[in-house]
Amino acid sequence: MSSIENMIIWMLARKGEVTYSMTSRMGPNSYDCSSSVFFAMIAGGFLSAGSMGNTETLFGMSGTNLKEISRGEVQRGDIFVSGTPGVSTGSDGHTGIFLSNGSFIHCSYTHNGIAVDTNDAYMSTRLPHHFYRIVSSGSANTNNKPQMVTLNIDGQFGNETAKRLQEYFDTAGKDGVISHQYKQIFNQNIFAAQFDSSLTGSNVVRALQKFLGIEQDGLFGPETIKGLQKYLGTSQDGFISPVSDAVKVLQSQLNKNKL
Repeated sequence: MSSIENMIIWMLARKGEVTYSMTSRMGPNSYDCSSSVFFAMIAGGFLSAGSMGNTETLFGMSGTNLKEISRGEVQRGDIFVSGTPGVSTGSDGHTGIFLSNGSFIHCSYTHNGIAVDTNDAYMSTRLPHHFYRIVSSGSANTNNKPQMVTLNIDGQFGNETAKRLQEYFDTAGKDGVISHQYKQIFNQNIFAAQFDSSLTGSNVVRALQKFLGIEQDGLFGPETIKGLQKYLGTSQDGFISPVSDAVKVLQSQLNKNKL
């Protein structure tokens, strides 16, 4: 027999006891937002063992296993899914389970694990929120797809690579744009760059520079490029080529969620 309480017990038992990971998402020591919800629904008897997916999978369950409701209707055991159906993978989606109308439990990057929050902002401040009630149990059209977007290893520093880097360092505004860069020959092939003459720099570049242990000016200059190339074990010429060996290694490491 299905049980909302058993579903919530599964989440509460792991509160503060596990970490967040998009790559090691199948437990028992780490989960991501969507895998934790699927495991909890299985524990509650709402899904069959082995069911798994991501926020897109949850959106796809609307009208069968899930019924969309308003925020005001939310009660214990209801689910939120943040994002836009069709484009909610990676950091463009989030999910969790309500403990009451005013609190919810979720596995988040911010908390590095499962935690309880009472502010809707923790569902994501930049994404639309959708609310669902579980209306049926048993089988569902699940697909075992991870929450994380997998990059093509093409060596091109485009918007998807920039966005995964923003997700990795959890910087504000995960828009896939390397903002406020000063265009020169060595960085002109960073296709995700927004070039201007402000010298303001980018938060994700600052995060990368801090990680590399170099000056944090937010600008993707030759020293930053050399530092990245050195860290990744590629040729240190301080130049990002249209198809770059360093970017290929970077993409491969981001797919593993481990720099």
